[in-house]
Amino acid sequence: AEALNGLGNILLSQGRTDNAIESFKKALVIAPDSPDTLNNLGVSLKNANRPQEAVESFEDALRLAPDSPDILCNLGNAWQMRGDMKRSRECFAQAQKIAPQAVAPRWGGCFAHLEMSYDTTSEVEEARRQYAKALDELDRFLTLDTPEQIREAASAVGVNQPFYLTYQGKNDRELQVRYGTLVSKIMARAYPQFALPLQKNSTGKIRVGIVTGFMHEHSVWKIPTRGWAHHLDRERFSVHGYYTGVKDDHYTVEARRLFDTITHSPHDFEALCRTISSNRLDVLIYPDIGMDPTCAKLAGLRLAPVQCVSLGHPMTTGLPTMDYFLTSDLMEPEGGELAYTEKLIRLPNLSVHYEPLRQGKPKFDRSHFGLPDDALLYFCPQSLYKYLPDHDQLYPLIARQVPKSRFVFLQNSAADTLNARFSARIARTFAKHGLDADKHVTMLPYQGPDEYHALNCLCDLFLDSIEWSGFNTAMEAANTGLPVITWPREQMRGRHTYGVIKMMGHDEAIATSFSDYVALAIHMGNDEDFRLKLRDRTFKNRSRLFGDMETIRGLEDFLESVAR
Repeated sequence: AEALNGLGNILLSQGRTDNAIESFKKALVIAPDSPDTLNNLGVSLKNANRPQEAVESFEDALRLAPDSPDILCNLGNAWQMRGDMKRSRECFAQAQKIAPQAVAPRWGGCFAHLEMSYDTTSEVEEARRQYAKALDELDRFLTLDTPEQIREAASAVGVNQPFYLTYQGKNDRELQVRYGTLVSKIMARAYPQFALPLQKNSTGKIRVGIVTGFMHEHSVWKIPTRGWAHHLDRERFSVHGYYTGVKDDHYTVEARRLFDTITHSPHDFEALCRTISSNRLDVLIYPDIGMDPTCAKLAGLRLAPVQCVSLGHPMTTGLPTMDYFLTSDLMEPEGGELAYTEKLIRLPNLSVHYEPLRQGKPKFDRSHFGLPDDALLYFCPQSLYKYLPDHDQLYPLIARQVPKSRFVFLQNSAADTLNARFSARIARTFAKHGLDADKHVTMLPYQGPDEYHALNCLCDLFLDSIEWSGFNTAMEAANTGLPVITWPREQMRGRHTYGVIKMMGHDEAIATSFSDYVALAIHMGNDEDFRLKLRDRTFKNRSRLFGDMETIRGLEDFLESVAR
């Protein structure tokens, strides 16, 4: 059992999660009462996107070791993944009572105040207040005056992040400054050799690094990273990739081909820092900061003289180590600079060189998804935490005027609590308008890439989310000719689809207010001729979205200007 447990840990460290699960389960057949093995199995199940099973494994471990703060923290993280932040906070609070000087319980508990979903607007405001309070308390606690606390704090960075803060539809600059300042302070104390200012030293080709945890089929790879890695002029630039994730697919193989050099080092953080530093980059670009744990740590350090972040996760980092934010000129509103701590660089058009990964007719028909042939399908494919309660009335207001309307949402693959809470909220909203949600709302399970492509082909209209708009989703919808409609908001992340529509020249699909958005969705639902004409125009004009070399030239000009 001990050997199988050790083997499982090694397999897990190599990213071989399924093999690790198998090894831990074999160990438990021999020694079923091992809290250590049960805990390790829970970690593996969580990494495999199976948080419900992970919760069960951690709870079994706790029954054997009820005073383990590590198991409690792991259980808190698993509940967080399921979307139950209340239970998550309870786990972290219990761990803090057992180990009051430990960093992990306080760190995890801080970010568990940011819910995945809210029933009312007042809940959003309360979550922000509680998070701000917890962040201040965490900052006061982290004196960083002992090697042990420095080590624990550096280990905690990235494990939990303010990911859900940016889905609240607010300007998060002030809160992100407090978070980013804390992260950079921790990382500078833990790795002082990688926190010093660096001098520009460019001679010959400009050396550009791109670091991300998503060099596989993921929106961060499809939207900014892939096109930049492929098309930067190799006569002027050498482009070096650093992959911090563990997933490996066809696009991971492609990444190895596109970069001049690639380093895949997800498990040895200090070695990765040394590699990046020794490559003497002129500019280091993070396509996203806010999702990948390793990138969250790296971004708090100074590994290149010029460091940039982009819109893979479209919010300011608040990090003093980030110099520039690469944004889209079409998406960024006037005065957008006020939302960022970084200097804003408005790259041309959509800021990305994008090529669709899938073309052609769908492999499935409506019956495969249980969708009626005679329904008018509004596709609502965004992550459920993008939908705020203020805007739920959109759907019954449309349904009243488009009787055969059906709104197609996609469930979260892991967060069962989020799925149930969102469904209940939508049902209550329909009931308030005298309608039955079951007749108008379809909640499909998480779909694979081919099924998702089919849904874009089979639906009638793409209904954009409000406050956090679709970018990759809007691009993939337009690629199939699916008409896209939107209402642009104040923050750049609420204007992604607006940029896509402007690029295609379909201004008639852009609403100017909530009531206008409702009216536009109703008109397009009822006027088949208008809708089909827009579908034809979308299919024709979609080529404007793809293969944009103007944005590549804009990126190259920026890199030249800051590297020398």
